[in-house]
Amino acid sequence: MTSGNGVAIIGAGIVGTALAFRLAQRGEAVTLFDAGAPGELGPSRGNAGHIAASDIFPLSHPGIAFEALGMLAKSDGPLKIDPRYLPTLAPWLATFLRTGSGKHFEAATRAISILCDGTVAATERLFADAGIPDRFRKVPALYVYDSPASLDAARAGWGRKAAAGHASTFVEQNRLRELEPALSHAFAGGVLSHHWGQVSDPKAVVDGLFEAARGHGAVFRQARVEEITPSEAGVVVRAAGRDQTFSRVVVAAGIRSGDFAARLGEKLPVTAEGGYNVTYPSPFIAVNHPLVFADHGMVSTSLRPGLRIGGWAEYAGPDAPFRPAYHDRIARIAKRFFPRLDPRDEIRWAGKRPSMPDSTPVLSRSIVDPRLFYATGHGHYGLTWSARTAEIMTALMDGDEAAAAPFSIRRFNR
Repeated sequence: MTSGNGVAIIGAGIVGTALAFRLAQRGEAVTLFDAGAPGELGPSRGNAGHIAASDIFPLSHPGIAFEALGMLAKSDGPLKIDPRYLPTLAPWLATFLRTGSGKHFEAATRAISILCDGTVAATERLFADAGIPDRFRKVPALYVYDSPASLDAARAGWGRKAAAGHASTFVEQNRLRELEPALSHAFAGGVLSHHWGQVSDPKAVVDGLFEAARGHGAVFRQARVEEITPSEAGVVVRAAGRDQTFSRVVVAAGIRSGDFAARLGEKLPVTAEGGYNVTYPSPFIAVNHPLVFADHGMVSTSLRPGLRIGGWAEYAGPDAPFRPAYHDRIARIAKRFFPRLDPRDEIRWAGKRPSMPDSTPVLSRSIVDPRLFYATGHGHYGLTWSARTAEIMTALMDGDEAAAAPFSIRRFNR
């Protein structure tokens, strides 16, 4: 069942373009589909630009239920759930909460670690091969904490990360001021996470990978994919009313990936997690590290477009409108974090991340048809894991099932 022509990739975000480049580079005939320009419609162009190699734990962890209640109670808290969406979200939440304990937490941590452990080196290889090495640099991230108590509470997690090979250094308050003079003096201390990096501009990375893929012969069709249908002749992709038949198809369609899986008879519990940020083109302050505000669910990065500040997690459904009030709150918080920040000409962005309840993406061959594949559900870490995803997916498509075993869609279809 290998008839048809070439490989189709549904979705031209960071994951789709990275995979398109790797497949085209080795001589595959690749057609990339997206309803918008590469990197435009999903979260790829608006992320924080971090290569967060030390983030090896799932978002759900022991005690998360009580923490979540506290976050929901705060208007400026990082978690938002629309009560009207709760009945739909309930099964996803049940799996999310189960992930936070025992063997489920450990299994997710092991899978995520496979992606994280080599991601800095894989990103360097990908960018070098695509001709965009200047769009990435290694730099430690600086996690900052509001109080000595919150910093102490984080020690066990940082100790486990260090044992797994992700070194870090605790930073006293005075040293924090030396490292980041523009940062508010209210923070009690921080942690430098050394196994980290950042890009210069997330959208420019997608553009660079896309152009590199085209340079190796990849074709782009700007059209919304309506249907994917396995047939004897191959896998038929219908887009804008036109059918094309391919030997293999990869679904990397972000928050819409679950819709394709459902129509094929598979369960893929990817949900839309809203995120918000504000970018300041002329902040008139210097920020030297990728920053993580550990007690606020927010991050900040100096990027080519400006100083970007944002984060949060909003669960309201894939078609729910974004809330301008959340941008207002982030802008107010930004001024607290950086008292000398110049807020003029701010650029506001919101997008929806494809998030899995166990924080682990699905990198998998379909159960329904061996010519169908999934590469989706990266949540906050699409950029971080894109290079490793491309490596794992190419191995899987070559028949190495073991390479992708921890990420199989079968874990949701037993």
